[in-house]
Amino acid sequence: MGKDDVLVEEDLFDASRRHAVRIVRRMDNLLKSHGLNPGDVDELYVSAGPGSFTGTRVGITVARTMAQVSHSLKVVAVSTAQAIARNAEDLDWRHLGVVMSSKDNQVYAALFERRDDEAVLTCPGEMVDAADFLARSPRPILLIGEALDHVELSGEGVSHAPRDLFLPRPGGVWHIGRRESSAGHFTDDRQLLPIYPRKPEAQRLWENKQ
Repeated sequence: MGKDDVLVEEDLFDASRRHAVRIVRRMDNLLKSHGLNPGDVDELYVSAGPGSFTGTRVGITVARTMAQVSHSLKVVAVSTAQAIARNAEDLDWRHLGVVMSSKDNQVYAALFERRDDEAVLTCPGEMVDAADFLARSPRPILLIGEALDHVELSGEGVSHAPRDLFLPRPGGVWHIGRRESSAGHFTDDRQLLPIYPRKPEAQRLWENKQ
């Protein structure tokens, strides 16, 4: 949670289960601890994905609901890849690869380059073969993201960020959201949709039967 350009408090918690119940309760407690109500929130920054189907969907649903209830609320959809790249801000790197959502040796990967101490996106995120992604990535490169727990990505000029930086943090989402807000980049709640690295399993199975 922030006020103006200052991050006031960052609430970290494990939402791997009962996402909807826990996130709403934690948001309510956070606001109350600062003497605020939901109606006092002017802007909301939400990690729009890619991420887990359930977690991303719940986050987007909560953001859309709040925006529909409070018509003055402005929403920023933050790229999860950019939020993770923010975790590497204090590390030494020139090129950064954010790798997420691995399955069958496929990863959702995005490339960043450091320019004036800022992570600038040079290759938008896409689902790619892990080996192909690494082969065409510039060197030296620092890799970060939860796919590193499941896929072997190593070689000359390749290093890994500490594991505790693999997932997006509320503070990172807030900083990216604040930057986008200052540039006037808001998302209408009717256009606020989760970004998935691939189609849900049920949809893929249904399409295969047609």
